[in-house]
Parts: sequence; C-alpha cells; structure tokens
Amino acid sequence: MATKLVANARGGSFLLELLHLAGWQLQVRDSDRARIRASRGEVELEVTGASFAEAAGTVFARAMRSNRGHRGA
Repeated sequence: MATKLVANARGGSFLLELLHLAGWQLQVRDSDRARIRASRGEVELEVTGASFAEAAGTVFARAMRSNRGHRGA
C-alpha cells in the first residue's frame, strides 16, 4: 500500500506509517467498522475495530509481536 493511501485513511496513522516503512503491505477499509489487513513475508494479519484508531493500534501491536524472535528480513 502506498504511503499516500495510509496518510489519507482518516487523517493518517503514525502507527500504520511505521508498519509501512518496516516493509508491511497494508490494506485499509474504513466503513462502519475499520478493517486493516497487514502482511509481510509469511505473516498475515487482519484486524477489525470499532474505530480506525483502535484497529491501527491493534494491528501495530500484533505486527510487533509477530516479529519476536525473527531477525534479519
């Protein structure tokens, strides 16, 4: 996902920008419930939340936990 698309999703999210810069591919859908899909390598995450901020925070936290013990790429 292009950084521009991340920035345009409800005013942007610093956490999603950090994930994008770390090599995560992001898909954001913001309707009645925010949905964010993130993938990098073999890891795929999908999060829904009552708000965009909640979904962004949750996907960021899960992405950081998925990186534990994985060094290099």
